[in-house]
Amino acid sequence: MVVVIFQIFLKIPIKTFVTKYYGSRHLSVRFSQTPVTRYSSLLIIYWVKLKVMGNKTKAQSNRFFALLSSCVALGLGILPALLQPKPALSAERIRIFAGPLEFSISIDSLETFAEEGEIRKDLAFYTNRLEEPTVQQLRQLLQKRFKISHVTLYRITHMPMAEALLRALGNVIQISNDLNGFYAIRSAVVGAAINSSEGWTIIDVMRSFPTKDIRINTNLVFEIVKELPTLSGYRQTAAAVIAEQADMRAASESPVDLSKLPDLRQPGPRGVIEKTLTFNISELRSTAKGLAGSYDLDVDIYLPEENSQPAPLVVMTHGFGSTRKSYDYMAQHLASHGLAVAAVEHLGSNLEYRNTSLRGELSHLLSPTEYTSRPLDVTHLLDELENLVETQPDWAARINLEQVGILGNSFGGTTVLSLAGATINEARLRQECTEGRFSLNPSLLLQCRASYLPPKEYDLREPRIKAAFAAYPVSSVLFGPEGMGSIEIPTLLMAGSNDIVMAPVIPEQIHPFVWLKAPEKYLALMIPGTHFSTSSDELTQRFVPKLLRGPDPSIGRSYIKALSVAFFYTHLANRSEYLPYLSASYAQAISQDEMELKVIKSLTAEQLEAAYNAPLPIPVIPETVLTSSPPPREESILEEIKRTGVLKVATRSDAAPFGYIDSTDNSWAGYCSDLADSFADYLTERLNSPAGIEVSKVQSTLENRFELVENDTVHLECGPNSIRRDLDGVLFSNPFFVTGTQFLVKTGNSESINPNETLEDLKTGVLRNSLTEIFLQQTYPRSKKVFFEGETGREEGIQALNTGTIEAFASDGILLLGEAIRQNLSLEDYTLVPKRPLTCDFYGLILPDNDGQWQKTVDSFLRDERASQAWEGTLLDSFPNLLLDIDYCLNR
Repeated sequence: MVVVIFQIFLKIPIKTFVTKYYGSRHLSVRFSQTPVTRYSSLLIIYWVKLKVMGNKTKAQSNRFFALLSSCVALGLGILPALLQPKPALSAERIRIFAGPLEFSISIDSLETFAEEGEIRKDLAFYTNRLEEPTVQQLRQLLQKRFKISHVTLYRITHMPMAEALLRALGNVIQISNDLNGFYAIRSAVVGAAINSSEGWTIIDVMRSFPTKDIRINTNLVFEIVKELPTLSGYRQTAAAVIAEQADMRAASESPVDLSKLPDLRQPGPRGVIEKTLTFNISELRSTAKGLAGSYDLDVDIYLPEENSQPAPLVVMTHGFGSTRKSYDYMAQHLASHGLAVAAVEHLGSNLEYRNTSLRGELSHLLSPTEYTSRPLDVTHLLDELENLVETQPDWAARINLEQVGILGNSFGGTTVLSLAGATINEARLRQECTEGRFSLNPSLLLQCRASYLPPKEYDLREPRIKAAFAAYPVSSVLFGPEGMGSIEIPTLLMAGSNDIVMAPVIPEQIHPFVWLKAPEKYLALMIPGTHFSTSSDELTQRFVPKLLRGPDPSIGRSYIKALSVAFFYTHLANRSEYLPYLSASYAQAISQDEMELKVIKSLTAEQLEAAYNAPLPIPVIPETVLTSSPPPREESILEEIKRTGVLKVATRSDAAPFGYIDSTDNSWAGYCSDLADSFADYLTERLNSPAGIEVSKVQSTLENRFELVENDTVHLECGPNSIRRDLDGVLFSNPFFVTGTQFLVKTGNSESINPNETLEDLKTGVLRNSLTEIFLQQTYPRSKKVFFEGETGREEGIQALNTGTIEAFASDGILLLGEAIRQNLSLEDYTLVPKRPLTCDFYGLILPDNDGQWQKTVDSFLRDERASQAWEGTLLDSFPNLLLDIDYCLNR
């Protein structure tokens, strides 16, 4: 309903807004340069004109007052899927400000309207200016009861994605001028559920709001208005441009005679053999039962019968909250046409995981690591199939692993693009995913979860995949033009022109198609298709509101069946007889009036800009956020190590358990020492060095660790180094550890220290010039800081805590425990506060920034079994609770 109301108001581009609605003969307006003031002024003038001109502008008043009422609907109508006892105060009215004007709606009037249909005077001021169907939609929305328990709502509303949405929404729905309504909204929704045993309504939520007034921030609403053309005018223009390009291309091609072509929309001639493959993967992964150290991957295999040779393989990856069975009709269809299919079940984003999360049994709806775990599921599958093909003749006779493609829809489409070569764009995620940002692109909530991934360069390309088919993927912020431009294999994007909610077609498919640089690329646009235009009937009828379904999905299913068979045979098996099915003329021939299919192979920003005939609401190609790389070294580090036979590693002597001096024999000890020795063995094999690689260990400090690497004194530095992006001359390996700031206190004092308070006058020890010092200054400026310095600083700080000179010592939790153990202190006498870290800091090895080959070598070693053994032996065995911190930080 919200989208419909907004669209009613914004079908007119802003450029023509004044002249169309006001007319230069009646009013003369001088607008300021700020969009907020400009829109506010328009609103006031528009209201004045309504009062003067009466019924002549009733259609326009529908749009105006729909915008105002939509503020309420936007805030309180979409919360049921998201979300403390009933407050002493409760809201009495909704107040809406537009410049010097104030509008208000009594909640009593809304309740009377919902229950009896009576429209009181204050509500009539709005409903008289709305079309009757819109008024009835509003009443139905107010009457609807949501049967979600307060316990479930409380848990869901504390999940990171829900909190992000509520904070953004709180900028619109406020408790007073400029005060974010986040906590009030959450309290109101949960409170409504507590006090409504038979299900709660939006009226109940309003009644539970903890302030007398619910204030709507119209300034922000008008800022949001700037995004709305992407849902209306620009979206329609873009669809028209694509249709025109497709029709022009079809006119230049040879006409398609469907009677002479096999109908790929119908099942093929082969029978299908189905089997399920299950195998174990020894890697960390989020599952419905929590973070697992290993997991079973379930894959449904569909094999065509009576194939004379091994079949090309198509891997299928499902959407979020779905299962490997969701597109079973596609797997059956492809196999009936002679293609083998492997449908993967992604445990961290399937239906079981979503339901478990919504029951409040998990702390998050989507783990950031799912963006890497999903592609790795597919990589592990291909590894397993390679083993089966090599060892079992029956598998070798049925599957050709030299011809592998991948198909996915929605979140699965995003997985497809990752495996095709689109790189996760950390810089763009950092730029776009700011806290509290409100966007009418809901997919940003999903994409911005990736901004919490451990900092590293993510390239999840799977080289065995030769062609990619992605339906309704999200990609605008996750990949951006830089990431999408990395795809080199044939790629087909499928989209619906009316996909405006789940994965808005303009930013998520049409613009990304322009960004693609692959020599063979296709955009298949269904007009007016939606996000669910190819879904099964069962899925659509059970889970998708009628408003979002669009035309009969059987039409869309017929399109994707034909296109997928043709695409994979053309680009996997090099079967040229299937190429005509990928033409604009074939799409034109099978199109149905209810939902047309348009296929193009190219589109430019200039074409979209020229057709829109005004500045685009969002640029087709956003400004790049990537930085240039330094010039390469004259001699690579690997060449130097092979020539000299020496690996130079710096490590700390004051950072147990990572690096310290064993007092019994005055030797290097800790994880970094073990890791360096294992790395030398790895390089001995990698460089085929008969004499072996010697390790030269150099002591580093908090002050000189970066300088040692930048000046080439060492090849890497290993220690508790939080990965950063603001340093010149050095960079970091992939993360090998995660921890964060905690306070070490004596167990007897732990209850008196609450990190949620200011910690005023708390005597807190900290290492000078450390990131922890910066954190304390920003978070607890009133605490009394006692500084410790140098190689013995942490040791002296723990001793000061032991003698009572200080009340707490702040540092990374692992370092506090490591030093306490090194000093032979009883851990029963000390407690880390809070239980989970206040920050999440990922440690990486410090490397020079001018040798990409060396970085890849180090990252490859960190994935090697020898590096894992060093991690488990030194860290996990001594600190078994570390997995809880890892789980917490990976799923913030």
